[in-house]
Amino acid sequence: MNEYQGIILKKISYKESSEIIYLYTDQGLISVLIHGSKKIKSPFLNLTKVLNHVKVNVSGKNLLTFRDGEVLSNFSIIHEDLEKYTYCLHLCEMLYYFSTHDHDHEKLLAFLVKILPLIKEEKNYIPYINMVELKLLYLLGVNPNLHSCIVCESQEELTFSVKDGGVLCRNHQKEVSYNNQTLNAIRKLYYHDINKTKEISIDVSLYKDIRNLIDEYYEFHLNYFSKTRKMLKGLIGY
Repeated sequence: MNEYQGIILKKISYKESSEIIYLYTDQGLISVLIHGSKKIKSPFLNLTKVLNHVKVNVSGKNLLTFRDGEVLSNFSIIHEDLEKYTYCLHLCEMLYYFSTHDHDHEKLLAFLVKILPLIKEEKNYIPYINMVELKLLYLLGVNPNLHSCIVCESQEELTFSVKDGGVLCRNHQKEVSYNNQTLNAIRKLYYHDINKTKEISIDVSLYKDIRNLIDEYYEFHLNYFSKTRKMLKGLIGY
């Protein structure tokens, strides 16, 4: 028997009363069959909720089978806020998609365990969503250059270019890019250390540009755009 702990990113029904959960662990993604979890009297009825941080004991090789477990942190209250829940589903879809890539799963899981309570508790939770997306870019090895012009290393009058993967000075700017306010907000999100302080303040007026920049970056450099993002666009308008 093996023990894992992680975040439930997805679940599917299996036969009439069982489910398969897809658990993001410090070793990457695993799938676990939980017999009878959909039954009203099942002691694990609430364990299988998406976003829950759980510990499970499993057996088997090809398809791991649940033997026992517990909820370490319950985030089901997020499900009650449609916009917040859709944002989190967007994150789950993204994490699921890149879970097979070779990166530091242990570091990402530790970060998720710290950030999910903030998403749960904070009214202005969107910056924490953005922080996960930027952290993932770093772990995937395609993080943007935010310090100096990627051509001449100048640090003056910088704007951000998605296609070039970083900042360009005025002399090397090829097209209209994201302005300095948006760039500073991205820097703030990217370098924020939640171990030192949980609070982070981002101007709400910049949310749209930050959202579009991150979407464009993922689409251009990783050819990725989540299906849930399309639903989110219908909710928030961009």
